[in-house]
Amino acid sequence: MSELAAELVAATTSILDRIPVGTETPPTGVDTELWTVLADSGFASLDVPDAAGGEDADLDDALAVMSTVTAAGAVTPFVEHALLAAWLAGTVGRSLEGTTATIAVADDVETRIERGVEGEERLILSGVARDVVHAASADSVVVLVPTSDVPLVAIVDLSGAGVHVEDGTDLLGVSLGDLRFDEAATVFHADSPGDAAEVRQRGALAYSAALAAAAGAVHDLSVRYASERIQFGRPLVKFQAIQQRLAVMAARTTMMETAARVAADATSHDPAGARAAVAAAKVVTSGYADEVAAAGHQIHGAIGFTSEHRLGRSTTALWAWRDRHGTEAEWADVLAGRILDDGGDPWEVITGTEAPQAGETSPESSPRSVR
Repeated sequence: MSELAAELVAATTSILDRIPVGTETPPTGVDTELWTVLADSGFASLDVPDAAGGEDADLDDALAVMSTVTAAGAVTPFVEHALLAAWLAGTVGRSLEGTTATIAVADDVETRIERGVEGEERLILSGVARDVVHAASADSVVVLVPTSDVPLVAIVDLSGAGVHVEDGTDLLGVSLGDLRFDEAATVFHADSPGDAAEVRQRGALAYSAALAAAAGAVHDLSVRYASERIQFGRPLVKFQAIQQRLAVMAARTTMMETAARVAADATSHDPAGARAAVAAAKVVTSGYADEVAAAGHQIHGAIGFTSEHRLGRSTTALWAWRDRHGTEAEWADVLAGRILDDGGDPWEVITGTEAPQAGETSPESSPRSVR
């Protein structure tokens, strides 16, 4: 962790100490006060370029703040706004300051250009964007619209004419629904430098880190409870079966954290290997999410299933997020495709190493995990 990331984590922890976070599951809504303070402090646009109103920090810094907030059990739109919507808008020089946005990739949307009364061009959207997180609680949505030419980044006011929210909730109780556009005019649009695959990859990275943070919270809560709970005259942690369960949980959690960290490092420093690293991270974190959640509830017993207990925020998050931006099976197919379709070397994919280039005499390769 960089020095700046450590300072941001300390600052975020201080904010969490001052602002109470709900513990009930499902939550009554977003932790609005916490989110407002984070946004006002500039934490909602950390790795956005300063030219687009951001802080020009590194991706690792933004992920460190998100992980701290997630581990505390807070419900905020940090992933959708800070790591996805603000980032995508920032790639085309647009600031989201003063608004809370969410993200959507709209494959089923038709577009046309309309000229306003003063000659300005407006992009008109008709169609649907599905499974949008925070659809009912965000002010606007940043939409990536694939077209026959170049993809477009479009920003739509969710309270504007022609926008209809078909709202539901995910397992955690957070707003999740479809957005229907009926001749809806955008407030901004521009050609996108990236495509839907890049948005999906970044989303998978963000949720890999979020899953790892939630798993860490479940582990810490379980260790604390097992140490404090007295059964048959001694703490639960003294029983061999509980020790074994905690040990396996610790191993799974560490693997999740390591995979997410390697994927973040590759995304920042090794673009060629980033997709495989993110795929591996999503496979590991999604694959172990259910096992960690189940172990947490087994150790806590009946008390962990009560709606007031803090455990439910993290275990339900593990269940709700494991399929977001791709399941472990879908991302496993990406890894398999690298070998079967692209001709990649299985050993290099497994170890995350690169073979020497033609003409090099050194037998050494460069592990991505230590960069």
